[in-house]
Amino acid sequence: MNKILVTGSTGFIGRSLVSNLLKNRKKVYAIIRKSEKNIKFATKTKKQFRNYLPIFFSKNSELRNKISNIKPHILVNLATNYLPNPSNKEIRSVIDSNIVFPTLILDICCKSRVSKIINICSTMQCHKNQIDNPQNFYALTKILFKKTMSYYQKIYSKKIFLNLYIGDTYGSNDTRKKILPIIIKNYKSNKKTSILTKNLKLNILHIEDIITGLKILINDVKKSSDYFVKSEKPLDLFNVIKNYNSTKKRKVKLFWLNKKVPAIISIKMKTIPGWSQKFNVINYFYKDLNESI
Repeated sequence: MNKILVTGSTGFIGRSLVSNLLKNRKKVYAIIRKSEKNIKFATKTKKQFRNYLPIFFSKNSELRNKISNIKPHILVNLATNYLPNPSNKEIRSVIDSNIVFPTLILDICCKSRVSKIINICSTMQCHKNQIDNPQNFYALTKILFKKTMSYYQKIYSKKIFLNLYIGDTYGSNDTRKKILPIIIKNYKSNKKTSILTKNLKLNILHIEDIITGLKILINDVKKSSDYFVKSEKPLDLFNVIKNYNSTKKRKVKLFWLNKKVPAIISIKMKTIPGWSQKFNVINYFYKDLNESI
């Protein structure tokens, strides 16, 4: 059985991936920063799944021995600190989370028996449809780590290096500061949500479609490459809300600003072999809006 090492396992995508892998009887090692909250979460998960093996750490220096001892076969890097434009005080933490920490894990894994490295990228790294053209500081750090992977790929050419570019994601019980969860939260409280423009179009996938893509990369892809998954058509938020409100007495309250927003990214990159969109984000969004009242 392959040992799968996951960073960012307590994040939104990380929790969904780990849960799916565990249900499919995969052996998952989750790197988790030691805290009361994380220990409580890991303990609960461990009771449900014997194949869940958390690796707690307080300092980066503890990781080399811990990871080297378990000798994982696959690394999935989901670790991220999403601050688009950090303040001076925040820059260090963004660099540490998005570059320093995953580079340390990458170095340890490449020097052990890991045969495949999978890294999540953001379409924010592709401003104006140009690959490795950062839209913000967060995207810059993601590009720098991707370039770090390229360096390691030259040294460890027999290992498989994969980058998966994704846009926005959505799923039930999503508490991130993302546009759809914010609308649901404010709808529940009968508050108004400000939206940048009526012309906003979103490349957004349900979390289960992202997990399907990651599992194909884990199980089936045998050659290094970059991939991109996107929704079949952009989500037109103005019309989505208009259609919902037309059937409800209680309306979703939005305040439409008149700001310019970047166009939908449409980069020329491979789609994951065998992957297709299965989940309709709009249907799940409507369902979650109904349940929020």
